[in-house]
Amino acid sequence: MSTIINGVDLDAVLLEAINAAKTIIHSDWPVIRAEVESLGRSMARDMMILHQQQQDGALSENDIGLFLDDQKIVARLRLRSIAIVTLQLAEAILNAMTAVFRSAIYRALGYDMR
Repeated sequence: MSTIINGVDLDAVLLEAINAAKTIIHSDWPVIRAEVESLGRSMARDMMILHQQQQDGALSENDIGLFLDDQKIVARLRLRSIAIVTLQLAEAILNAMTAVFRSAIYRALGYDMR
């Protein structure tokens, strides 16, 4: 069953983010598919954590941006551990995925996109 936060379906967001990454990767998709899918699931879990923190009053709009930037650093390191992933490819993959999640997180938490 899908998790929905303020009308934003996390399963749909996850699928969109994975597909965005897949369009960047093309022929190397089979090699890094599992890691990209794992990153997507982590981003979806992070979205639920951010929602809970917002509900508890412990999160500002600025905090969301900082959190996402930090998570992108960790994700970049995970991708770079795969031999075929260059820094440029890791950035392209993460830019595609985080654009989807950033938009979804801001919508789900009721903030305007920057």
